[in-house]
Amino acid sequence: MSMQRNRRFLTGSAGLALAILANPAFAADAAPQAGATTPEPGEIIVTAQRRAEKVTEVPISITVADSAQLERQQIDTVGDLARIAPSLEINTAAGQSTGGGGSIRGIGTQTFSAGAVPSVGIVVDQVSQGNANISDLFDVARVEVLKGPQGTLFGLTTSAGVINITTNKPEFGVFSLRMRTEMSGGGVAGSLFGDQVVQGVMNIPLAPTAALRISGFSNTRQGPDYDLTTRQYDANDTFGFRGHLLWEPNDALTVNLIGDYSRTRTTNGGDFFTFVKADGANLNPVVPFPLPDNVAANLASCGITPGFGNRNFCSAANSFVDRNETGGVSLQLDYKTEPFTITSITAYRTSLESGYGAASNVFRADPLELQVFNGPVNHPIYLLTQELRVSSPANQLIEYTAGLFFSSQIQHAAAETTDVFIHPAPGVLIPVNLGGTGEYRVTDTSGAIFGQATIHATPKLRLIVGGRYTKDNLRLGTTADAIPASTNSYTALDVNKFSWKLGAQYDVAARTMVYGTVTRGFKGGQISNPSGEVPHVIQPEVPTAYELGLKSTLFRSWVLDTNLFYEKVQNFQAQNCTSNAVGSLSCAQTNIDGVKTRGAEINLFGKVTQNLSLNTGFIWAKATYPAGFRGTDGSDLGNTQLANSPEYKFTMSGEYSVPVSQTVNGFLAADTIWKSRVSYEQTSVAQSTFGPHWTVGGRVGVRTADSRFTVAVFARNLFNVHEPILFQSGFPYNGASNIGAFYGPNGFRQVGLSLDGKF
Repeated sequence: MSMQRNRRFLTGSAGLALAILANPAFAADAAPQAGATTPEPGEIIVTAQRRAEKVTEVPISITVADSAQLERQQIDTVGDLARIAPSLEINTAAGQSTGGGGSIRGIGTQTFSAGAVPSVGIVVDQVSQGNANISDLFDVARVEVLKGPQGTLFGLTTSAGVINITTNKPEFGVFSLRMRTEMSGGGVAGSLFGDQVVQGVMNIPLAPTAALRISGFSNTRQGPDYDLTTRQYDANDTFGFRGHLLWEPNDALTVNLIGDYSRTRTTNGGDFFTFVKADGANLNPVVPFPLPDNVAANLASCGITPGFGNRNFCSAANSFVDRNETGGVSLQLDYKTEPFTITSITAYRTSLESGYGAASNVFRADPLELQVFNGPVNHPIYLLTQELRVSSPANQLIEYTAGLFFSSQIQHAAAETTDVFIHPAPGVLIPVNLGGTGEYRVTDTSGAIFGQATIHATPKLRLIVGGRYTKDNLRLGTTADAIPASTNSYTALDVNKFSWKLGAQYDVAARTMVYGTVTRGFKGGQISNPSGEVPHVIQPEVPTAYELGLKSTLFRSWVLDTNLFYEKVQNFQAQNCTSNAVGSLSCAQTNIDGVKTRGAEINLFGKVTQNLSLNTGFIWAKATYPAGFRGTDGSDLGNTQLANSPEYKFTMSGEYSVPVSQTVNGFLAADTIWKSRVSYEQTSVAQSTFGPHWTVGGRVGVRTADSRFTVAVFARNLFNVHEPILFQSGFPYNGASNIGAFYGPNGFRQVGLSLDGKF
């Protein structure tokens, strides 16, 4: 979208919004959601324990963001969720295969390993997403960030925590429409890239006890990376939809049928490597043509100036298109029969990729002597899950949830190769075949029986006991020629594991509760399949976590959630990425025994007054490698902070509204994050860390008194702080002399206009 078109669109949209605001008679009153738990005024209801409960009564540290907070902070993707909770970080680097790559309290999994599963599970409408999770967030009612191992009730992909997402349910007896947009253009009003987000919702009543809700979105982004050769931003376009049918044929049975689909189309390289450091002449070690390669001079010849925040690249070979399609369907049946409720959830999800997965030209710099080109990628994922559980009524002597769970995830990778092309002389290309990873198929089958109970020992004291027995079977099969010195290689890992939870909670006052828990978690193993090497087993990750917490309701409905925690992880699953002799990025997975995280966290969220909403939090999370641990550069990293994990983090989001007339209110919103220094690799290279920094944004606007129509001007990363997604030293070689970075939209300033209308 050109700058002129951006200006015309933004101007026209502003005029439309003002016209809508001047005619509030178009609005219709909203009806309460069918089947939803109705809280008392000011109470926050969550489903962190697989049942609807007040957040202040759940003995788990939780950060909650409702739809209003998500929209004012413009949380449009899973990657944006790191802005709502101080304990949560999400790495969205290209090619990650672990369902979002999140970490909580410093513990998480970022890997390219086949069949690896996340440490932070993403659950949408009670369905585990595995590695086929949604990417964009739209029509969401609530997000709960559950900290610490959650394996007892949520399964084997939750050893660090859970991101529990609940979308809006259909409403009975109401036909309604809603449209919301967020519009920005590169070069318009100081915005350094363009992004146009459009979301729509339609609610259709089908019968007195049946309704259909259809929601969709389009997210078209230009940049932030910019190709100096083609004079174009990289393009990242995503669209998708969700259909939700709610039917209550009688008082006992509730049926929820949900289907979703999204497609992402990336051109011109997408969010991929750019050079942030390149020092002088380096000897290209490639055999048989070792060449002097002056990286800095070659980059300068096409206009690239390496430095922190550099988003420019120059490559004519990145005009390919990469597509990723993700979707699924789930059927949930809830049947109430005295004295319990039976729930069955059957779900199937897929993720299909066709293209290159990342930039075909890894360095995206045509003048370099060394060129590395990725081959095509096709990694389809198929996930089938079935859960059957029984839940007792609330407020009984013994409240319980028990059930059975089965999952089967299959990832099949077609053969791929990575070729290196060397320039021994002008106009001459010498190919070197690295062999790639070959064709393989990973199957991960898991079955479990689980249960958790809360025993009301006294009116104020409650005891918690829970357990889960999991049988996990992981298989990697490859073709005969996929791995050197191996014929029809077939690697397997079979695990039987018991995870558990014990605890107690006590009501010290009418609106204050304290609790203590100890939890043993579990995350399944991996099979590492590095390029050109024989596969090997990565053992399951087993954390043991201790937590003491306090929850209270302050003022009108402001929730205080504070805790102390200590966690030690047996066989922490880590990934080491280094640049090999020919400049290609090589990543290997490994277990690290004795990783620890400990610290304290405080969160405050909800309404302070009728006009002021404030969500804020601070965490100290000392997450460290064990004593004597050696990094990929051979340095001693023992007792230092884990990669991708800030030791300190502060978040704050708030909105204050005031009436400006009888029909219109004005509002001012702020959104800020502070992080301590973060290292992005397991080395002592100072240049691959990012120092302490603030990221500040906000919105100012007006809305009708009935909240039907809103228009606002917004800014994200107002001061243009270039926080990366990752750094990689040795890019393409010589360690700290050359460093590459991934930058995403959160690393550059964005200014735009948001519009919202409900009909």
